[in-house]
Amino acid sequence: MKNISTESKLTILGCGAAVPSLIRYNTAQILEMDDKIFLIDCGEGTQWQLIKYKISVYKIDVIFISHLHGDHFLGLPGLLNTLSLYGRKEKLTVFGPKGLKKIISTSINIIPGFPTYELVIIEISGNKKRNIYKTENIQVSSFPLQHGIMCFGYHFEYKVSLINIIKDKFEKSRLPLQAAQSFKLGKNFNIENKVYNFKEYTIFKKIRHTYTYITDTLFLPEISTFFKNTKLLYHESTYMNNLLDKAKMTYHSTCVQAAEFAKLCNAELLILGHFSSRYNETEDMLAEARTIYEKTDVAEDGKVFYIK
Repeated sequence: MKNISTESKLTILGCGAAVPSLIRYNTAQILEMDDKIFLIDCGEGTQWQLIKYKISVYKIDVIFISHLHGDHFLGLPGLLNTLSLYGRKEKLTVFGPKGLKKIISTSINIIPGFPTYELVIIEISGNKKRNIYKTENIQVSSFPLQHGIMCFGYHFEYKVSLINIIKDKFEKSRLPLQAAQSFKLGKNFNIENKVYNFKEYTIFKKIRHTYTYITDTLFLPEISTFFKNTKLLYHESTYMNNLLDKAKMTYHSTCVQAAEFAKLCNAELLILGHFSSRYNETEDMLAEARTIYEKTDVAEDGKVFYIK
């Protein structure tokens, strides 16, 4: 029986918009949820960031690409090739918008011996939220955003029930340790022709982790109902609110709009990210967002957030 994960971990590899800078790499994130490692977007320089923050590229299970602007996918061909150089054999699945398959197939055709593993590219489309990936405990859905080109956000949900021993009651029973092991598996225990029901010595605890990733888009308050009470929300905030007109013109959001969205869905924590290179510091952006939604933090390259 595998260990049950009681926390999920998000590592920001890059949180800059459009062009890389000396203080921020392009967008990329690693989400560790249950026994899976997900790469979300893969801007230029993602491999360097994985090395810097000691995350093995080899262990990535699934990749999710939001859209085909360079700052969100240009690191992908090189990363996929590196996996071949490492001799990867395990299947790798990549989700992304239409056009991604053509981009990757071009790389495959010009690099001898690439890939050494089964590479599955699943192109997503449509104008509704839909489930695209599922394991025993995790479900991932995609949903359309409104950007200059086809763009998708992703919602990750991890749900599992734990069986915990009622310690005092079990100790008083003087049952052997093997009984506790059976109870944790949801099984009754037999000893000396007597059956002990696991339900009498255990309690159920439900764990639910949710992470919502919203990158390049106009402000879309109407989709907030999909993500009520999400634990962790990353919402792009390319500009401060004095550049609202520029945000609309470029199909982006401001930090105030991100905060308004977090308030609508009652997020446990909002993370601002995808910052324009005009901002060397984000203190003012954070302060502006917190006037709307206090439970706000800012992304930084290398910063880690936990869902517990």
